[in-house]
Amino acid sequence: MIIDSHVHAGELYRHYTAAFAEQMTATTGRPPEALSAPEAALLAEMDAAGVDHAFLLAFDVRRVEGFSVPNEFVADLCARHPGRFTGFASVDAGTPGAAAALRRAVTGLGLRGLKTAPCYLRMSPADRRWYEVYETAAELGIPVLVHTGYTPAKNADGRYFSPLLLEPVARDFPDLTLILAHLGTPWTGPCVELLARHPRLYADLSIFGSYRPPERVAEALAHARARGVLDRVLWGTDHPFAAMTDSVARMAALARDSALWPPGADPLSPEEYRAVMGGTAARLMHMSHTSHTSQE
Repeated sequence: MIIDSHVHAGELYRHYTAAFAEQMTATTGRPPEALSAPEAALLAEMDAAGVDHAFLLAFDVRRVEGFSVPNEFVADLCARHPGRFTGFASVDAGTPGAAAALRRAVTGLGLRGLKTAPCYLRMSPADRRWYEVYETAAELGIPVLVHTGYTPAKNADGRYFSPLLLEPVARDFPDLTLILAHLGTPWTGPCVELLARHPRLYADLSIFGSYRPPERVAEALAHARARGVLDRVLWGTDHPFAAMTDSVARMAALARDSALWPPGADPLSPEEYRAVMGGTAARLMHMSHTSHTSQE
């Protein structure tokens, strides 16, 4: 099973503003109109790429950017296609009632994870305002996918890009599962080391795996393998910011072409490939479901 662990729901103009779309696609070679994932087009992209399932993300940045992809919108898509999507809620800890909104999204709407965008909201992921949200996520047994790394969004605060900002969160919430988006690009080495220090941390390859040279991706994967954390790396695209078909092809090359890898490092083994491309994500969500069910 191939699982894209980082897919944005939402449509241009209905959800995203034109200005945001222009900023976000400026470095991708894709037109602003590409920042749209209407239901039929998203399913067609998944089918064309051979993607069986996707983590579908809400996106609450209304306080700063003036828009959101609502939890209810994501939940509705997931309800229509339960075999294709697992929904992640999104809340803003800078807005009162964020933890309660997360609880409603999970217990009322059936969403099974949380997506946060701290730098977009001009706040650190270690800001104490997030702590009630983290406590709620830990209690509910759901993973928290946190944006880490660079973003071209002009309103985002670069002080909060680094994945190392999550270290105190991992220390203060040892039972919370955190997924660091984009492998912390460009801080991919420190991100891998962070995973090595904290066993409940995971990372996804979205954007990084699609746009960095394959040799650079192989180098990061070899580092993760050497540090014993490759089994906590998830493939993802950040669709519609990146094409699923292209990314799947790039990952397949990393499983067969030794020339892409650093000297002495082998390509992804069949077992490693299956884990990165979906096995780890499936295991993660099975753990989440088991934890949540045991609390009901």
